[in-house]
Amino acid sequence: MFGQRRRTGREVLCRCPPTGPAAGRLTARLPALLLGASLAGFGPGAKPAVAKGPAIHCVETPDTLLCTLGAEGPLPAGGEAKDVDGGSRSEPATDVRSEGACHPEEPSYRSVVKSRRRARLASETVVDAEEIAAAPRTRSADDLLRLVPGVWVSQHGAEGKGQQIFLRGFDAAHGTDVAVSVDGIPINEPSNIHGHGYVDLGFVIPELVRRVVAHKGPFFLDDSNFATAGAVNLELGVPDSLRGSRVHYQLGSSWRHRGLVLHAPKEGMLKRSFLAFEAMRDRGFAPGRDAQRVAMMGQIELHRSPEVGVIDLTLSGHSGSFGAPGAIRTGDVESGLLDREAALHEDTGGRSSRGIVALRHRRRDVGTLEHQLYAQARDFEITEDFTGYLLDPIHGDRRLQEHTSFSGGYRLSYTRPLAERLMLVTGGRWRGELIDQREVQVDAEHQELTTRWDLGIAQHHLGAHSGLRWAPLPGLVMEGGGRLDLFTYWVVDNQQDVVPGEPTRTTETLVWPSPRVNARYAFTPKWTVSSAYGRGLRAPEARSILGRGAAMPDTDASAFQGGDPRITASDSVEAGVRFAPRWMSAGLTLFGTWVDRELVYDHVSGLNLARNRSRRLGGEASLRIQPAPWVVFGGDLTAVDARFVDSGEPIPYAPPLLGSANLTMLHPAGITVGARVWALGRRPLPFGARSNAIALVDLKVSYRVSRLQVDLILDNLLNARWSEGEYNFASWHDRSRARSSLPARHMIAGAPLTARLGVTLWL
Repeated sequence: MFGQRRRTGREVLCRCPPTGPAAGRLTARLPALLLGASLAGFGPGAKPAVAKGPAIHCVETPDTLLCTLGAEGPLPAGGEAKDVDGGSRSEPATDVRSEGACHPEEPSYRSVVKSRRRARLASETVVDAEEIAAAPRTRSADDLLRLVPGVWVSQHGAEGKGQQIFLRGFDAAHGTDVAVSVDGIPINEPSNIHGHGYVDLGFVIPELVRRVVAHKGPFFLDDSNFATAGAVNLELGVPDSLRGSRVHYQLGSSWRHRGLVLHAPKEGMLKRSFLAFEAMRDRGFAPGRDAQRVAMMGQIELHRSPEVGVIDLTLSGHSGSFGAPGAIRTGDVESGLLDREAALHEDTGGRSSRGIVALRHRRRDVGTLEHQLYAQARDFEITEDFTGYLLDPIHGDRRLQEHTSFSGGYRLSYTRPLAERLMLVTGGRWRGELIDQREVQVDAEHQELTTRWDLGIAQHHLGAHSGLRWAPLPGLVMEGGGRLDLFTYWVVDNQQDVVPGEPTRTTETLVWPSPRVNARYAFTPKWTVSSAYGRGLRAPEARSILGRGAAMPDTDASAFQGGDPRITASDSVEAGVRFAPRWMSAGLTLFGTWVDRELVYDHVSGLNLARNRSRRLGGEASLRIQPAPWVVFGGDLTAVDARFVDSGEPIPYAPPLLGSANLTMLHPAGITVGARVWALGRRPLPFGARSNAIALVDLKVSYRVSRLQVDLILDNLLNARWSEGEYNFASWHDRSRARSSLPARHMIAGAPLTARLGVTLWL
């Protein structure tokens, strides 16, 4: 019979009667292809029934399974029948030009069947290109992390400085407990002088992020260093609907100017490539909030063929600067001595630059192979002051931090069916870095006074993982295995000389095994349950192996353990359920994480202070409703109880409640509306204090007609008075008053209502 189609959950297989020996040869590989796709998360995981028929070619893309039926030849390995737009439309599309197409005399048709990948766990999230394009508050790529349910980011400085990330009861500082990558390139900076695991996404042009893929917890075999709370990958690309050449200009109420030139060919050999240039300057809503940057980012597809796969090259360059207003005393604001938007200093701030080159090869056939070679050059500098004159009553407590590094790495991921219902999952990575870093006390004229750190560092990370993915029953997919990570450090301390005239040299090697297991059971096409266990790891920063660095004055010396160079282990579990009919998706997840050594940043010493064991118990709920093809409502809520195990005290800065609600409208008439409400509960601060709750509303409205698009973006629509950063530590800013080492509340004001108007012209 002609064109028989059989549904298996969301997967659609097309089959026809045999048409000759050539068709038999072409379909010989189909069982392994469909088995691999099922184990990878497409469909309910049932044993694929293979029909005899003509050329049927299935290719797995990162988010979608594409099957082609017909006589036009196979899809290129690693390629797509067309540029898939984040997998947001999962309905099968079949284009059959002739009912006689199954017969030898009329073999001239092609049918493409698309099936969206199932999330491996209930907490896994994919933010597609349409939601990114409609989202408000996207001043930089850092803000794209806000689109992940359960994530809050806080910029306690000016745009361009790494943001503070909150996820599942973790205050991940600038990235200490969240692994962030861009197209697979790791962005966390181990042993950065400003913060271990520092994440700076200023080099990423937001219009070039095609989707954001995130999951919580260290549950997958390829989760490595820093993935304690979760991992986020920004995938680069320009979707079909936005390809072409365009120029963009944006003007903001804070005298913000941003220009963008983007070229992404629609056809020809470069139809999957892009090149963009960005320049931005923003005076900021208040003193100390100025920022500017220039960036270039491009990706070119060098080769695509069935035999080799896809090879692409990514290049990026970025340079920027930013202000650092510092935290002011809340009491001074409440008494009227200072305006809440005042800056502690107007001469503090920093600069950041980065260059990246990456070569990637992908091949998706019977199995999947992806490997990537990359190199990064990095330069970072910041001058900041939190404590005024507390430590040095004469010159003040400004500190200058300088960090220069060159890193290179290699990443490999490989999966292959071993037998019916069984797949090998393996891979590895290597990353090496050469670092020079200093921290120096400077005075009001920025003259150097005392050098606190002056280090030369060589560090390496070698990791490998291996496991099995097994589908023992229809709808059930299990994955288990382990990873092994090795870290080596060579540190030269130019500040200490055990041998007179010679710097101190220290080496350390650390090894850590991490078991991981997860399971997903789709007992109907709409209902899925999942569970997972994983042991996470956070390697120490290089300066911790020196065994020096006494606590600064006015800090609790018993809490400082900077000379303990060991890997911090965490054990995490989660169990979730997801209900996903065609028009909605709802999920509920319960989770727990136990960390054997908590790190809390101390603003007086400028160091991460090692504390005792901690645990986080909580749950998160998410909802997405699509009543019409062009309207999406969404929302999420995360509640966490984060405490130290021994004392039962709450963990400082860990948010107990976090939520958001959003509306996305993409009307066919060219009108786009994105509205989002953000809420953050009161957080515990050190020494028993608590922060204020935060609630913000952001709005974006766009209209496109022909080649012209106009955007209006309103951040903090209701003009709420809020604090982007709140802390509790000792300081002495006003020397006319008596010095006190007692902790006091501090704040950094959040932006009031700000407006941005953008115009885009497609050429």
